[in-house]
Amino acid sequence: MKHFLYSLAFLLTLTPHGWAQEHSRNRESEASKRDRIEAAKIAFITKEAELSSEEAKVFWPLYEAFHAELRAIDKDPMVKIRKDPSKPARWTDEEALSILKAMEEIAEKREAIRKKYQKKFLAVLPAHKVLAYYHAEREFQRRLNDRLRESRPNGGPQNSRPNGPPPGGRRPAGPPPPSGMLF
Repeated sequence: MKHFLYSLAFLLTLTPHGWAQEHSRNRESEASKRDRIEAAKIAFITKEAELSSEEAKVFWPLYEAFHAELRAIDKDPMVKIRKDPSKPARWTDEEALSILKAMEEIAEKREAIRKKYQKKFLAVLPAHKVLAYYHAEREFQRRLNDRLRESRPNGGPQNSRPNGPPPGGRRPAGPPPPSGMLF
């Protein structure tokens, strides 16, 4: 199984522009893109956490259940702000407090789910592999975000400086992924 996952990850890196094409030029469906990203994520995490075939068989169903529970509660109260960025200044304190309370409740639920599944992960994997999984998942997301940012016109969000730091002044840790490869 490990060799299959490595092969899958390798094949996905052979299409460096496949993930970054504009929607009008891209004939793949959004579901297909998500499937490819998920397959690459599984391969990346399996490799980085050094999961054996036996460990992967018990870990990945737990992982899926973990993320299914997170998705079930992931109702982002900030969506209201993103839809109309000028609105928060016009909200009453009661409306703002309601959104802040909802954000806090979701954060608490997410943390409770994370703790619950961390115990389950530790029941099937050694602690160093659970920690490696957390690290690999964050690293995968960072690299994916970097690739998506690179695929935008001018290499990033509008109004960003080409050679300066990203908004907020923070640069991602570590060197960027090699050109033409996602991982």
